[in-house]
Amino acid sequence: MYTSNQYLNSLYHDLFSNSPQTVSVDIPSDMGTGYISQTTTKQGVVLSDWKMNYLTDMNVQGLHSEEYLQIIFCLNEGISWSIANERKAITIQKGESCIYRGHGKTEYMCYGKNSDFLFKSIKLPVNYFTQILHEHFESSEIDAYEKKLLDGISKVKTTPYMDHMWAEIKDFSQYRGGLGYLYLESKTLEMLSVYLSEVLEIGILASGQTDISRTDRDAILEAKRIIDSQLAFAPSCEMLAREINLSTSKLTKGFHAMLGTSVHSYIIDQRLEKAASLLLESTLNVSQVAACVGYSKPSNFAAAFKKKYGVVPKYYKDQKTVR
Repeated sequence: MYTSNQYLNSLYHDLFSNSPQTVSVDIPSDMGTGYISQTTTKQGVVLSDWKMNYLTDMNVQGLHSEEYLQIIFCLNEGISWSIANERKAITIQKGESCIYRGHGKTEYMCYGKNSDFLFKSIKLPVNYFTQILHEHFESSEIDAYEKKLLDGISKVKTTPYMDHMWAEIKDFSQYRGGLGYLYLESKTLEMLSVYLSEVLEIGILASGQTDISRTDRDAILEAKRIIDSQLAFAPSCEMLAREINLSTSKLTKGFHAMLGTSVHSYIIDQRLEKAASLLLESTLNVSQVAACVGYSKPSNFAAAFKKKYGVVPKYYKDQKTVR
């Protein structure tokens, strides 16, 4: 019969041993610095962090299994890789990401010496991805997603919301036992939802806007990319309209029709998402974060942040940490 102490010891052992585990491997010191770490969910989704700086050019090759759909986020130095028996190469730069299915062939890449490589990736088993599609989407949507994602390569800019999601994903370690796996699954699905909306949803919504010409739709999507790439110094509607060669009226009406929000509201929302990720991941204080996302007055930033998240920036990180 268990004593109270034995019961608690057994409970804590089970909680820790059944929690998601991160396996990390350091880069050998004679090769460079950094690490590669991986965490696997109950569904076989593999979340990886890659931080590498090599002393010499490093040639790497590996087989990309057809059983996985992979999303790669490039956070610093860009990288290219080629595929065996194919002439094309895939390249992503800082701030970009790509999603594609494995092809069962060997991939080759070279990491240049003395460069800081920083990547994050999500590998989803194709059968799990297909299960998600069939549980949540209509047949027409499933066909569109499978055609877009399982038969080609899609690249998108990493958005502030994606940065925010990555900052929150690492907090799974604050949960024990099945809660850790549940948290990881929920955040993985949230990231997938955000990513799929960037890859495909905007295109679907845009194509449904029959009163907006294809040229104007492309211009409005370019306006979105401009905003995302220079968030802290996003141009005014007038300046943005000139950059994409549309009238201000066409830009504002088309932007709202395609993205469901005004240009101004979109900028504010993206700035606050970026701020939230910085508060969670960086050592910057509130005033520095405010400046990084385009607020000259910390008080204005604090008010806008509280309106969105229900708490002032100063206490946001504490609120997100499970104690």
